[in-house]
Amino acid sequence: MSVENNVYFNFKSYNHYKNSAQKPKKKLNTKALVGATAGMVGTIALTNVMFKKKDLSAFQEASRMIIMAAGANVGGVLGGSIGATKEQKEKKWKEAGFQMLNVTAPMLMVSSFLAVCNKNKSLKNNKAVKIIGSAAAMVGGAFVATNLHNAMKDKDEPHRKYTYKDTFTNFDDVVATIKIGFKEFAEKIPVDKILPFIYTYNGYRAGDK
Repeated sequence: MSVENNVYFNFKSYNHYKNSAQKPKKKLNTKALVGATAGMVGTIALTNVMFKKKDLSAFQEASRMIIMAAGANVGGVLGGSIGATKEQKEKKWKEAGFQMLNVTAPMLMVSSFLAVCNKNKSLKNNKAVKIIGSAAAMVGGAFVATNLHNAMKDKDEPHRKYTYKDTFTNFDDVVATIKIGFKEFAEKIPVDKILPFIYTYNGYRAGDK
């Protein structure tokens, strides 16, 4: 190989490496973000009317969170669907369906477990059992949500795997654990203030699909 060809070959290889290494960053989907935020704000107002009393039961607390998540997901999909094709809209609604499964299944399992603990005298003040049991319920719920989604998907759709991005959703179960299982702590530190950010992110992911 001549010196000229060798230099050209190395330059071409460098450009190929450079172009493959520098992948273009995905742009922020403002329509999906605005829709998810609007849906979140609307459901916050709705749940404030529906659940006025401070001392909510386990299932009231779970219902409040699920409604908030639903509002953000619907808003995110509607916003993200502006100008989208029919196929793109279908993908967004399917992603919203998974997001809601990933919110609902763990939430119901965690709240059910904590409701049982609160009614049982020997478990009511057992912090270790509440924490370990809630963590197990959260993991179990996420497993159920992912497998339900895969069972309902079309045959030609790729198999869904639970990823690190999905774990962010389940931080709401940590909030539920504190609100339901450790009310004294929740009264001092308003942990539920993080919920709008979690659910807005859910809605954005659905609308950006």
